[in-house]
Amino acid sequence: MNKRIATYLVVAVVLVAASIAALQTHANSAAPEEPLARTASPEPAPALPPNHPSVAASSAPPHPATTGPATDEAAAIVWTPPPMWKSAPNPSSMRIATYLVPGPAGSEPAELSVSRAGGTPEANIQRWIGQFDGSAVHTRQEKTVAGLKVTTVSITGNFLGGGMMPGAPSAPHDSWGLLGAIVETAGSSYFFKLTGPAATIGSARAPFDSMIAGIARP
Repeated sequence: MNKRIATYLVVAVVLVAASIAALQTHANSAAPEEPLARTASPEPAPALPPNHPSVAASSAPPHPATTGPATDEAAAIVWTPPPMWKSAPNPSSMRIATYLVPGPAGSEPAELSVSRAGGTPEANIQRWIGQFDGSAVHTRQEKTVAGLKVTTVSITGNFLGGGMMPGAPSAPHDSWGLLGAIVETAGSSYFFKLTGPAATIGSARAPFDSMIAGIARP
């Protein structure tokens, strides 16, 4: 009886040992489980300094002396105002640039507006003449600058339009002048209109003509 029990115990131990060995062999041969892939969060782009070229190119406003208005129509001409003419804020979105033009001692300054619009040069010239009374004297001249037709107009007399400065009350002005230039391009025309006291307009004629003569294509 003891022999039989001993035999059973030996067989049982052998079977248990064999089962443990088999389990270890299977565990060692199985491929390890792949860990789940983790998507790394993108690093935020470093902030560019204010003087970085790409920042300056995207944020700097266009210089009014060299570019056209903020429209879909690309600038057709560039020009350089005389250094003594001071750039001023544009009173409306219709203007490309505004300059204050100093006059001789004791004279008020004049204002030069630069805009771009449609309409024929003749229609706009007649509108300018209509801003003066019937006693006004006007002359005009046509020339070619940078391959573009330019019409210059000079008017002297009693001005019937509004004040020179934005927001000034509407009132007539005696002995005033208007010096204008219309530059015709393939798109809209450019209008340079200098208005102010006749003495100031007279002293500004030479630098005005020089600026118009220096117009170029971008």
